[in-house]
Amino acid sequence: MKEGGKFLIMNNYEAVFIFGANLDNDAQEKLVNEIKEVITKNKGEVEDVQTWGKRKFTFLINKQSEGIYYLVLFKLTAAAVKKIEGIFKLNDSILRVLIIRRESKARKNG
Repeated sequence: MKEGGKFLIMNNYEAVFIFGANLDNDAQEKLVNEIKEVITKNKGEVEDVQTWGKRKFTFLINKQSEGIYYLVLFKLTAAAVKKIEGIFKLNDSILRVLIIRRESKARKNG
């Protein structure tokens, strides 16, 4: 991607989101759409969203014993990752978020 005369390097990321277990299907869908929107507004590209379902925690998180897990695969610049992570942490419906960079297939084979 090119911006302001400079080429921006898009990295591959995966994020695991834990939503509060009290969210119904409509609220979950709305939250997933908000996540996608934040990524695309920051010039990213969502590749896949997977629902892992409701799971019990080993310990309480925000006084809750279970949560709903989602995996989101996306491409984004490194500078934008910190920004979106901060946005996600401000959302009370998201109990936890972990974003990690995935290695590209070319690097794994090379």
